[in-house]
Amino acid sequence: MEYTSGNYEAFARPRKPAGVDGKTAWFVGSGLASLSGAAFLIRDGRMPGDKITILEELKVPGGALDGIKEPKKGFVIRGGREMENHFECLWDLFRSIPSIEVEDASVLDEFYWLNKDDPNFSLERATVNRGQSAQTKNLFTLNDKAQKDVTKIFLATREEMEGKRINEVFSKDFFESNFWMYWRTMFAFEDWHSALEMKLYLHRFVHHIGGLPDFSALKFTKYNQYESLVLPLYRWLLDQGVTFRFDTTVTDVDFEISGDRKQATRIHWTSEGVDGGVDLGPDDLLLMTIGSLTENSDEGDQHTPAKLNEGPAPAWDLWRRIAAKDEAFGRPDVFGSHIPETKWESATVTTLDQRIPEYIQKICKRDPFSGKVVTGGIVTVKDSSWLMSWTVNRQPHFKQQPEDQIVVWVYALFAD
Repeated sequence: MEYTSGNYEAFARPRKPAGVDGKTAWFVGSGLASLSGAAFLIRDGRMPGDKITILEELKVPGGALDGIKEPKKGFVIRGGREMENHFECLWDLFRSIPSIEVEDASVLDEFYWLNKDDPNFSLERATVNRGQSAQTKNLFTLNDKAQKDVTKIFLATREEMEGKRINEVFSKDFFESNFWMYWRTMFAFEDWHSALEMKLYLHRFVHHIGGLPDFSALKFTKYNQYESLVLPLYRWLLDQGVTFRFDTTVTDVDFEISGDRKQATRIHWTSEGVDGGVDLGPDDLLLMTIGSLTENSDEGDQHTPAKLNEGPAPAWDLWRRIAAKDEAFGRPDVFGSHIPETKWESATVTTLDQRIPEYIQKICKRDPFSGKVVTGGIVTVKDSSWLMSWTVNRQPHFKQQPEDQIVVWVYALFAD
């Protein structure tokens, strides 16, 4: 793709690549990255869908974009992505995926019309004293020292931030600001997380700084992101002939390594408890999403707390095995070996007590049964020892949700 001062390149289809009809593609994982990669291969790469196979450890697609009803647990959401105008690749993809909600519309059309009619913003970003307004007044409260900290980190080189933690590059003034409270609760940052990651996030979202205090920079789907994004994309891929192999854990990949060239020669997997695999040749593409946002997550229920799972992690172990074969494959333990320091805890709560909706409405100043924006994003309980935040998205959040129930998502940044 080329970009000039115009934008017509964004709407032109690439030429069909030579030899694409003789190639196959294998994707490891069925999160949004793999689903999108398969869709772009079909739409722009002109690869026939029946030449594409997606291998997934779980029994459903979507990865971290999950949203399901467990028979004994009720509705479960492990998290959701905060979306905004400049997700160019995402919106480019979903302009080509038919909506399953709105006739003669794409998923992008449906999403755009929804957020045009019902724009997102929060009327209460944080509370104290059991539901009283924290009076943040959309202010950042960055004093001169804290402003200089932000500017310094923004302008620093990557090399200057590598190997450092956030609390090593920012002053106490910064950590006492509303900006840090907004930022850390929105993006799940701890003081001891990577300073480089913090810098890169600043670059990524600097154009939305004005919409940070009230979440007016964000946009949300009608239902949970599985039903609104993953399901229509999954159905479209099935219609194109893409093969999905669920309950399939990829355990290793063999490579032929010669100089700078690395050719995957075999995928090893365990599928439905049976070891197997497939040999690959020069015309077979292998695309892997290494690591995982939700690997090792554990689910509790109404009577049993979730446990911290530091045991085997198939997605991370796969990356470790591959990385051991060549240093060009990265250093997975930089990202995946600090579970106690990077964990956080969440819960999906369905309101059965009819007194609860009025408390929600008192804080967010909107009727949670309106079908429109409710909290507009997370509400942070500033004086919670967990630094707990909660959100109520447009209701119903699940298509199967009874009309008199509200689904609330809660997360604790300090899960100790």
